[in-house]
Amino acid sequence: MTRKESFKMSLARKIAAPVPFSVKFTVEARKRYSCYIGRTFNEVEDSGTYVVVSHTNNGWWELRPGYFRDYFGVVWNKTVDRTLGVVEEPLIVEPSIDSYDFPSPGNLPVYRFIEENNRKYPEHFHMLSIGFTLFERAWSLTGMEQLMIWMISEPGFIHELLDEITKYNIGVIEKAAGMGGIDCVHFGDDWGSQHGPLIAPEMWREFIKPRFKRTCDAARRHGLYVSLHSCGNVEALIPDMIDCGVDVFDPFQPEAMDIWKLYREYRERIAFWGGLSVQKTFPYGSPDDVRNEGIRLLKEMGGKGGYILAPSHSLSGDVPPENIKAFLDLANNQGNL
Repeated sequence: MTRKESFKMSLARKIAAPVPFSVKFTVEARKRYSCYIGRTFNEVEDSGTYVVVSHTNNGWWELRPGYFRDYFGVVWNKTVDRTLGVVEEPLIVEPSIDSYDFPSPGNLPVYRFIEENNRKYPEHFHMLSIGFTLFERAWSLTGMEQLMIWMISEPGFIHELLDEITKYNIGVIEKAAGMGGIDCVHFGDDWGSQHGPLIAPEMWREFIKPRFKRTCDAARRHGLYVSLHSCGNVEALIPDMIDCGVDVFDPFQPEAMDIWKLYREYRERIAFWGGLSVQKTFPYGSPDDVRNEGIRLLKEMGGKGGYILAPSHSLSGDVPPENIKAFLDLANNQGNL
């Protein structure tokens, strides 16, 4: 069974043996681990996944050291957080899109990445990733606080703004799907804090859900799987995710939600991806702790189907490389369990 076939088995909520796995690194973690094992950055990532991702958040323009402009014109300061960064300043300061020109989805580096990844990783499960899908893209343009204020005081404008972002996302999907070679569209849109949704579920269903469903529908029309990344406690929104057509939810954070309860309750309707704690086990545990937590996930979730083994988010620079090695050794040698 190829990596692609194994991944598809899990997304179909069937038992895959071995259980597919993945791992993502922050810039600092990837550098530290590559030095530890004496291999290049690319070799490190190639060894740790069943999935390859062609990402719309790659290929930004570097304006000066540490500062990057994305395709919406937003400037990100990556001088401290080198993986994501923070927005320098909002581009939309009045509740109107008249002064803002939305980008065209037709000419992005991601389409080149798709072609390159198909040549390099023909047996991997291939995702097109659209980061900052809706909520995040809106706040990156307006500022988080201002977006929430306008959701109440200027709802018509927010509907208009989100509609334009949705048109862009669907345009990216249509072009990428027309190229062939992708298996799934992966959306990244953080909706949760550690303790619950960032906005009331009722507001999420008014502003986000209809557009997110249209975007998922665009992927499914092309026969593509749908994957969603949303940090935090979004348990209240999982039935809505299923209704929108999401096949797999990531990153499945054990500090934010009861992942065992969610798996038992929803595993017949949605697959789960992640679950191995990056807040406790990876940075503060021992290699044996990582291995034991991974074994439990493999047996109790992977053994029932609909599960992809992974850390509960990207590994940060404070994770001991010995713990990363323990995870990869386990994931690559499941037949020894």
